[in-house]
Amino acid sequence: MTRGYFVTGTDTGVGKTTFCVGLLRAAFRRGLAVAALKPVETGSGPDASDASRLAAAAGRAVPVPFRYAPPVAPAVAARLAGRPVSLAVVLAARDELLATRPDLLLVEGAGGLLVPYGDALLGDALVRALGFPLLIVARTSLGTINHTLLTLAAARQAGLVVAGVVLNQVAAPVAGDVSSCRAEIEHHGGVAVLGTVPHLAASVRDDPDALADAVEAGVAVGPLLGP
Repeated sequence: MTRGYFVTGTDTGVGKTTFCVGLLRAAFRRGLAVAALKPVETGSGPDASDASRLAAAAGRAVPVPFRYAPPVAPAVAARLAGRPVSLAVVLAARDELLATRPDLLLVEGAGGLLVPYGDALLGDALVRALGFPLLIVARTSLGTINHTLLTLAAARQAGLVVAGVVLNQVAAPVAGDVSSCRAEIEHHGGVAVLGTVPHLAASVRDDPDALADAVEAGVAVGPLLGP
């Protein structure tokens, strides 16, 4: 049976792809069949993109049903291109991947949970339609507690299941950042913080195996991957 997760962030640039690459590669190295889906990607070409990094980790192509050049919100990019995001097309891409029976399927969203994908489609509705639990990636910096609690509140208001929160040290760590963020998020958010991806050099972020090592060292991946 496939375990699936939709990975969102508390903001853009918080390290969703870094975490996804590490988790996919960690599962792949354990002998699991893995797959990923990037419903919409903006601001990059097909050869230098989040999807290409996910594909390198998963060892297979990653579908991107909607790709737009401008580095803006999906709904804005779609409007500029005159090619709106279709929920039906995204669900069809999910179903094609599920038909291959992967052990793990990650869907990486764009930006945060309430990013607009269309005039009547926000991220929370996309997650609900896809039907996977939510993994929230947050950076370890000032403001993260508030951003994470707001994301949790929005997720629960939308009726989404939250599998956990992962912290990512996007910038060089500051003493006390990780421990205080984790404790406050768990206490006020009533959610498990599964761990922290440490600050990594740019060269490491381009290496799926190095990312897998970092994710496995800092995050409790066992419950996410199953026995």
